Amino acid sequence: MVTQDGKILFQGKYHEIARYDISNEVIGVVADGCGGLSSYRVAGSAGDRILSFLSLDIALNGERLSPYLPKCVEMIGRTQKVLLDVPNGTLSILTFLSKESNGVFFLIEGKGVIDLSLNCRGAKSATIRDCAYVKGDNFLLSSSAQGEWTAENDCFYASAQDGIRLFFSFSEDEAAHRTAFAAFDRHLEETLAEIREIPLPSSVTTAEEKAMYLSAYFTALENHKTRGEFRAFAAGVNYLDPLRTYFRDSYFTVLPMYREHPELVRDEILTLARGIGEGGVCPSAVKSDFTSFWGDHYDSPSFFVAEIYDYISATGDRSILREKIGGKSILTLVAEVLARLSSRADDSGLLYKEGDYNKRDWADEVNRNGYVTYVEALYYRALVVASRLFREEDTTLAAEYAARAARVKDAINRTLFDEKKGYYVNYKTHDFTEDNLSVDTVFTLLFGIAEGERAERVLDNMERLLESGNNAAQGGGDFGVMCVYPPYGVPKAACHKSARLYDYHNGANWCYLTAMYAYAKHLFGRDWRTPLLTTFCYMTSHGHYTPVEYFSPCCPTGSALQGWSAAIAFVWQFIDKENFFQ
Repeated sequence: MVTQDGKILFQGKYHEIARYDISNEVIGVVADGCGGLSSYRVAGSAGDRILSFLSLDIALNGERLSPYLPKCVEMIGRTQKVLLDVPNGTLSILTFLSKESNGVFFLIEGKGVIDLSLNCRGAKSATIRDCAYVKGDNFLLSSSAQGEWTAENDCFYASAQDGIRLFFSFSEDEAAHRTAFAAFDRHLEETLAEIREIPLPSSVTTAEEKAMYLSAYFTALENHKTRGEFRAFAAGVNYLDPLRTYFRDSYFTVLPMYREHPELVRDEILTLARGIGEGGVCPSAVKSDFTSFWGDHYDSPSFFVAEIYDYISATGDRSILREKIGGKSILTLVAEVLARLSSRADDSGLLYKEGDYNKRDWADEVNRNGYVTYVEALYYRALVVASRLFREEDTTLAAEYAARAARVKDAINRTLFDEKKGYYVNYKTHDFTEDNLSVDTVFTLLFGIAEGERAERVLDNMERLLESGNNAAQGGGDFGVMCVYPPYGVPKAACHKSARLYDYHNGANWCYLTAMYAYAKHLFGRDWRTPLLTTFCYMTSHGHYTPVEYFSPCCPTGSALQGWSAAIAFVWQFIDKENFFQ
């Protein structure tokens, strides 16, 4: 992997693909590293709009460009630039998105006459308006150079001296399209300024760390979507149809947003609140029409409460508690979701997930039932912060939450910590214990459930078992932090991708959990950089230039530009501060 001034670089030949996800408030595209696009998605519409491909085929001074030309591809923020070594200098193709426009900007620059063919198999039935503006049944195209669209070829041909500007969109809004293209230079400057103006934490000290930080930070920014009154963070670029925001994913996605963009976190909370059902039911996600997506999860209520507290703690803005959703204040909704969640607690005070195939938490392909350490830790955190949220409004309820939290903490330590193994077991029912080590139990350390020597023992075992570079028995080499080890050995313990060893929830590296683990290592004075840098280097060296959802050597990689992987940037931001989760 090569980095330069925050950019991730790919060096190779002109024909070699370097896919890079770019997204804004309304669309997500994949630039292919050759000047074209391999995907174009509009948030809330069905599927990819490019049916085959969009490519820019170029001749310079009458000479076609060889597919074997050396090139460097620079990737940062909402931009990808392809730099080609040509006989009289450099030809560059810059692909970028503005923050809000439905469309992709292209800037082709080189010394001499540039002959261009824009090929798009997905663009149909075009009519030329003025030789620089094309309207099709499903697309619009503007060009700084006069040209010709041939409907039979699905191509636009143009020629110009030294440079060509293009703006392509799958849209029917001609006025918005023309306005965006007319402001091409302004959009370009704003896109570049967005990159320049992101403050770097003092913890970022090397070019590699800068590239990692900016990549993770932009993962949050680029996943923010606006559709009517829906203003929230999508889980990733593969979660645009239906467009939806998740309670748990958003919790981690917003972590690096508290400093520069707290208003986006506030909008996220209010959007989530509109998706809470009667009686405090929290689904996995809320769709852009504010209906639920996979209802009634065990971790969603806790994340909702914790995110509200984190927002107030970071901003001091308690006014959000008085905001009304469906006639109920946010503070009322906090009480309702906690009451609903607490109804699932048994005499121990812990939540009990009923049913042999209960997958309703983040590990939604694993049949974790009974007492799940991850679920209990989040519940504890929700009770602790709820007691603080109600301290000024209802002292009796605040005291009740605090007492319940103390009982839950004690029960977690008595019931789920295995003294012999030196860590918290994954989950436990009345007649079965899954005693592998899950990285999601790291929340016991972050939230102060594990303390002192016990916390050190947990970290010792996480280092030994979950850091793949220390665990030769798993056989895959060093690919960062595994989410669980040993893997779930019985096939019926999991389903779909997670039924396979070291895939998905069964041992792959999840970036957001790696970030939480790195932050915990920092809190206990251990090496926190290595887990993050190993994860970043593995991704980029395998052709994934935006943070992905999960990966391992023996499974297909999860979706790119995955929202909650932005938590990597949070670690760098808060590494020199007191524990964010106090």
